[in-house]
Amino acid sequence: MAFKACLALAALARAVDALSDAPSPDNFVRRGTTAAAVLGNYVYVDGGEISQYENGKIGNPASVTVNSTLSIDMSKSWTAGTVTIRTIPKTGPRKTNVQVWADPDTNSFYSWGGKWIGGVNMTKTELWKFTADGSGGGAWSVQDPANPNVFGGLIPGEFSAYTTAKGSGFLIGGIASGWTEIYRAKTQTIPGMLTFNIKSKVWENGTFSAGFSPFDTLSGASAQYVPTFGPNGLILVFGGWSPRVDAEPDIKVSPVFDLQNITFFDPETKKKYSQVTTGDVPPSPRGRFCTVGFEREGGYDIFLFGGMNQRAQTNFDDAYILSLPGFVWTKMPQNPAGNRAEHSCVAVGNRQVLSIGGTDMSWTKNDPAKQGLLLFDMTAMKWSDSYDAGAAAYEAPDTIKSWYTKK
Repeated sequence: MAFKACLALAALARAVDALSDAPSPDNFVRRGTTAAAVLGNYVYVDGGEISQYENGKIGNPASVTVNSTLSIDMSKSWTAGTVTIRTIPKTGPRKTNVQVWADPDTNSFYSWGGKWIGGVNMTKTELWKFTADGSGGGAWSVQDPANPNVFGGLIPGEFSAYTTAKGSGFLIGGIASGWTEIYRAKTQTIPGMLTFNIKSKVWENGTFSAGFSPFDTLSGASAQYVPTFGPNGLILVFGGWSPRVDAEPDIKVSPVFDLQNITFFDPETKKKYSQVTTGDVPPSPRGRFCTVGFEREGGYDIFLFGGMNQRAQTNFDDAYILSLPGFVWTKMPQNPAGNRAEHSCVAVGNRQVLSIGGTDMSWTKNDPAKQGLLLFDMTAMKWSDSYDAGAAAYEAPDTIKSWYTKK
């Protein structure tokens, strides 16, 4: 414990030394464990860690907590090696693996949970709100709950599956530890699901046995809201694993959720369904990857990229599209920047995916992606280091169109 405390203090000292949260491309090494949201013409990046060169060397420890909120202007085209990443002072806690819920109606997003590296500067459990100013900046504030009694019983953690649907933030499962909640004595699996109504500020918390949550436990998965199917839309849940509640979470003995059988549920009724997929089914087990969805005429396509096989301690470099309503997987071309996990993805510029950060089991290996930014054109099925602000609207690539034509 003394060694860990020394590392934590060293990381804090280096952070105070004013390392850059957006170093130059030449000094950048890796960024990861972030979350991202699109508000207006800007992508905002919250939380995470960064490693960089300091006087020609990588520091010790290699990664430190990011102390700012970042923004990237998406109103004009750019390349990853030259784009300016703006830093915005963050008054809230500096954490990794936070979970965010975007609210485009008020040009804001909410940040929940996450982990303090080394348990440094921990504070009481709060929900933080970032309100954008429309020009790439913004400010943070604490968002008080409408029902504090329920809020007081919530367990903040990391590795939850989260999404925003029907005006509410959804969060399924997760892992709590002494670094995710002040005064917590042990690591614990978080059961069930919680929701946060963005308008009323009311929290709800429920379990699988009560019919509220689609899962008993879940860790490392990704959730994606599909608004165009069913009366209330559907929330699809991908990958992850199901650790026991009554023991330390252990991936080696926990059931995993493969990507051939997808679980989804109605965000209003909480009714759960499942569907077997076909095509190029991604290998499992897989967690800590990213997903992002694109609506098209007659359907909806979900991009899945990277992730980690924790049992084998390896990362993935592959990408796929799950096409709805066919529930068919199509493998995408190889990405040019190698394996990565613990990254975030957002839909930008009509038909591109922006992948932000990610590590390959190390904070000291230079990321082949400049500033950790990778782009994928969903229609052309091509990777790039360039963002096209004037790209045409999304149309399914020919390989996906042909599957429906043959049907």
